[in-house]
Amino acid sequence: MIKTLKGFVVVTMTALLFSGTAMAEEQFGLGVTLGVPTGVNGKYFIDKYNALDAGFGWSLDSDHDFHIYADYLYHIYSLIDSGTGETPIYLGVGTRAVFRDNKDNKAGFRFPLGVEHLFKSAPFDVFAEIVPIFNVSPDTEFDLEGAVGARFYF
Repeated sequence: MIKTLKGFVVVTMTALLFSGTAMAEEQFGLGVTLGVPTGVNGKYFIDKYNALDAGFGWSLDSDHDFHIYADYLYHIYSLIDSGTGETPIYLGVGTRAVFRDNKDNKAGFRFPLGVEHLFKSAPFDVFAEIVPIFNVSPDTEFDLEGAVGARFYF
């Protein structure tokens, strides 16, 4: 059952991420994330300050848990000045689910805080984030995750 659910989630997320490529030029980015989780990430800028971010991937520890998440992000551009592009700080709120073999699955709320560099000369970004998480299932507890990544914008 878990493997079927994982397959459904992967196919659904991939379809949602690729559906953004038909939107306005360079508003949708698709790339990779390294950390927790390690996997695929997509970001859609609603406007300059607001974005939706989603992804899926696996923990690289011995359990290989499958993660899926979606966040709303707000970007602040005035804190870091860069000559090679824009470097906003972002913060947000979202949800996540972790599917685990032989253990209870987890669900909770994410509160990402990160920095991103959007290059002037190419439709490309790099980012780093730290993500406090408040799990509500199966137990209430706090987690802390982090990742780095890069995306290409269409």
